[in-house]
Amino acid sequence: MRFENKTIIITGAGGGIGRASALRLAREGARVVCMDIAESREETVKLIKDGGVGDASAVAYDALNSEDVKKVFQESISTNGPIDGLVNCVGAGLPLSALEIDEEAFEKMFDMNVKTTYRACWSVLPHMQERSGGKIVNFSSVAGRSASVLQGPHYSSAKAAVIGLTRHLAREFGPHNINVNAVAPGVIGTERILEQMSDAQRQRTEGATPLGRIGSPEDIAGVVAFLASEDARHVTGVTIDVNGGFFLA
Repeated sequence: MRFENKTIIITGAGGGIGRASALRLAREGARVVCMDIAESREETVKLIKDGGVGDASAVAYDALNSEDVKKVFQESISTNGPIDGLVNCVGAGLPLSALEIDEEAFEKMFDMNVKTTYRACWSVLPHMQERSGGKIVNFSSVAGRSASVLQGPHYSSAKAAVIGLTRHLAREFGPHNINVNAVAPGVIGTERILEQMSDAQRQRTEGATPLGRIGSPEDIAGVVAFLASEDARHVTGVTIDVNGGFFLA
């Protein structure tokens, strides 16, 4: 029970990696605040409570609205008390080639992946600084390390920016005992990704992965749990690749 008496906010908890992370942290004792604009956040909470695996609450959350983010985080801190961790699972991609992307689409991709991350971080960091401690886990991608298999170059650029943001925050807030790290998943079999992939793309991806399969949301949740726990108390500013050895192919 690594997270007993700990409260952790998870954005994008309505499905995929966010839901898997919420279930994993709750199972290890966390009080999980499931934030998402999608009503499926309520289902995540129901899965946690019905399964008897922990405590959770659902919060409607528009990650693209700065004022809403500030308000929601302030209310969550007031309602739940000290926040021990933040897991930023909000993000999105779009499978476009470079010449199909205009400036508006490029900016929107950064808004959905980079600005959503920093809005949440900026909302919780003063609270963590005041408490002299906390864990933040951001989400990059194999795209931010190399290039995207499925999404466009604007997505790769945005996910690379998340790595830079994570490093800077780790350096700046390390003296306040705040750990800031990131996870860079490879191709993960979420509902959204599976809908995008053709059978041929899936076979190519599996063939290019030494472990021979695309990952599952649960594969990522285990790494999130490590980074959000005291087991990672001397780890900060790193991005952990979880891609089945994709880089080795």
